[in-house]
Amino acid sequence: MAATATRKPKYVKPTIEQFRKYQAAYDYFNAKLFGGTLRPCLLVFRDGKKKKNAIVLGHFAWDRWTNAAGETCHEISLNPETLTRPIAETFGTLVHEMVHQWQQDHGDPPRSGYHDREWARKMVEVGLVPSDTGAPGGKQTGQRMTHYVDPDGAFLKALEAMPADTALPWTTGGLELAKKRAPAKAKNKIKYTCPGCEANAWGKPELRIVCGECEEPFEPAEG
Repeated sequence: MAATATRKPKYVKPTIEQFRKYQAAYDYFNAKLFGGTLRPCLLVFRDGKKKKNAIVLGHFAWDRWTNAAGETCHEISLNPETLTRPIAETFGTLVHEMVHQWQQDHGDPPRSGYHDREWARKMVEVGLVPSDTGAPGGKQTGQRMTHYVDPDGAFLKALEAMPADTALPWTTGGLELAKKRAPAKAKNKIKYTCPGCEANAWGKPELRIVCGECEEPFEPAEG
């Protein structure tokens, strides 16, 4: 009687397995939160350097890549050292960067690295609330910005309806995320600057000031 050959288990290459899930997550949120309007972009993992004791979780780079035909595409990167966070945090970072792409594709992007009011409005629309502290009450615009998830927003609803087994299968174990610090105490007064003549004023947070010379609304100065 002939011996039965033992089949080896099917081996999925880590690169294919990881990036298939990565691309699927991007496509899902593009469809659910952006109406499928984002251009295809290159998804990568890139170690995020610390900036002023803050860990860079993700990054968007516009038209970073070019092919032989002269076509360009954007890049979205996630820090591989932070993928052990809860899935809402990992995919929240992905969608945060997708909002930057939306502004580049369909809005009026500001100078590099700045988070302006157009970006902040789109973040709120997709269910992520911008905050420089990562908690309610933080500034919603500025150079360094994070967010928190709106419990009743579109992002969380989309995440809850996402197909099962969507987490990225491969993670690294190098960097241990710092424990979340308590939200910073609200300042009594903050600095505002006119984007036109660069005049300055100081007042309570959330104050609305209009420049008498330029008739432009003052913006909170960068932290």
